[in-house]
Amino acid sequence: MDCGKPGDYRYGEHTADVVVIAYGCSLEEAFRNAAIALGDLTYYSARVEPKEAREVHIEYEDLEGLLFKWLDELLYLFDGEKFAFSRHIDISIYGHYKLKAVVFGEQYDMEKHGFTGLIVKAMTFHMMEIKKEKYWTVQYVVDI
Repeated sequence: MDCGKPGDYRYGEHTADVVVIAYGCSLEEAFRNAAIALGDLTYYSARVEPKEAREVHIEYEDLEGLLFKWLDELLYLFDGEKFAFSRHIDISIYGHYKLKAVVFGEQYDMEKHGFTGLIVKAMTFHMMEIKKEKYWTVQYVVDI
């Protein structure tokens, strides 16, 4: 689908953190690209095979909180379970700020998936923004 978005995601500069700006023709695509950008900060998601699946169900009272919880859950999967998520993510956002996703990936292997040299420590609400123009833009900052 061509909606004029400038790409899937890009990184911005910030003093001690990383700003991520992700795009999508739909809100779901923007959230998926935000997730891929998060993974690509630490490893190369294109190298991850979709061998296993993890279901994610979350809800929040607003979209910014939903984005925060979504990415925080993905951080937990990587940090807590050493689950490297791939670019294959089925995601649905529905109702009043509910998200259901199936995240595909495999156990993290540094030899296979690489290491970029960055470790994401935590999500923040700092500079978080979600907006819709011709396409969706989501922006967030991670503590590295």
